[in-house]
Amino acid sequence: MTGSKESFISNFKAPENSRGLRSQGDQYLVDLPVPGRRSERWKYSPISKLLNTSLNTCSGEGVVWPEEILPDPVPFLDSYRLVFRNGHYVSSLSDMPIDDDVICMPLSEVGAEFTNDYHKREWVGAMNAAYHQDGLFLKVSKNVSLDRPVVIHHLTDGADIAALPRHYIELEEGAGAEVVVWSSASEKSSGMCNGILEANVSSNAYLRVDKICNEAGEIFKFSHEYIKQERDSRVKINTFTIKGHWVRNELEIVANGPGTDSTFNGAYLPTGTEHVDNHTVMDHAYPNGTSSELYRGIMYDKSTGVFNGKVFVRKDAQQTNAFQQNSNIVADKGATINAKPELEIYADDVKCSHGCTVGQFDKEALFYLKSRGIGSDEAKALLVKAYVGDVISSVDREEVRNEILRLYSERHGWA
Repeated sequence: MTGSKESFISNFKAPENSRGLRSQGDQYLVDLPVPGRRSERWKYSPISKLLNTSLNTCSGEGVVWPEEILPDPVPFLDSYRLVFRNGHYVSSLSDMPIDDDVICMPLSEVGAEFTNDYHKREWVGAMNAAYHQDGLFLKVSKNVSLDRPVVIHHLTDGADIAALPRHYIELEEGAGAEVVVWSSASEKSSGMCNGILEANVSSNAYLRVDKICNEAGEIFKFSHEYIKQERDSRVKINTFTIKGHWVRNELEIVANGPGTDSTFNGAYLPTGTEHVDNHTVMDHAYPNGTSSELYRGIMYDKSTGVFNGKVFVRKDAQQTNAFQQNSNIVADKGATINAKPELEIYADDVKCSHGCTVGQFDKEALFYLKSRGIGSDEAKALLVKAYVGDVISSVDREEVRNEILRLYSERHGWA
């Protein structure tokens, strides 16, 4: 990158709304450092190759959806659906709820207030703030639960594309919603998809999110979720990287009241030279909160993986119960994993644990299966399926769970 953001992204025309956020993004793009190896948060996920390219945003006119990708990514799931291509809403392929107690529409049609300060801390966040395009706006009224999940399907399609979706979810007291965030990319696509999802979950409300990345091509995928929980609320988010050239998942959950419950899981199985980076932050600031985190990965060929999970337990967050586990298998000699689980505890009446393992396939288990007449490749496939099975089983919707399992099975030969 030559220094100015204009040389990096061109052909962008900002809508009239969110001028304040865009202005802040412009300023922080200048002030914040570009991610590089000198930054602890980015040392294992360099983006120099991306910065040396020139990207373009696309207009939303004349949308042609590729035949090989279904607009509805989850077969047989009875759901609402919002479809986006290169950051633009595709109304002809979408199906939104019609309910007096639910506001569901493209973000471009509403002026939303954002509390997330990611754009003030990270250059990637400032880029989204300055250039963000369309996304989901969902607001569910007090004590109302959506009758069906909402599927957000974003497609990146084309050469040297810059797509910057932004989503906002607000659940009022006692409300409930399920959301599936699905990212696709066509085979010949290249460029960047830089997406942000922000959610505010009020007291006694619940939010479930299943996030799936199944991107072909050569896309640099940045994904940041910021979820704020109020008293006695519940959040569950599952992150699956099925396919992706370069993927960075960042999840930040802030417990902004007592009695919150947070569950977040992830699975990643990169192959070839793929790169998958998972960064998580769980911030307990109030008492009686619980959190459970389980991430499992298998690195094949010459792929690289990163896991950095941090749990904060603040001084007043007494009787917090926090669990974190990251397990990794390095399947081939050329593969790499960099794992760093962290706990920062400032309260004394808590139950907190974390663990991290890095190893190879269990030789005894492989020997046992092969002694029963099962071939080496098939035996490994059985072990892999069982290894990530705990994460996949955490998906509540059977249709979503089956589609994730099917895609993994096709790619890794589990069948």
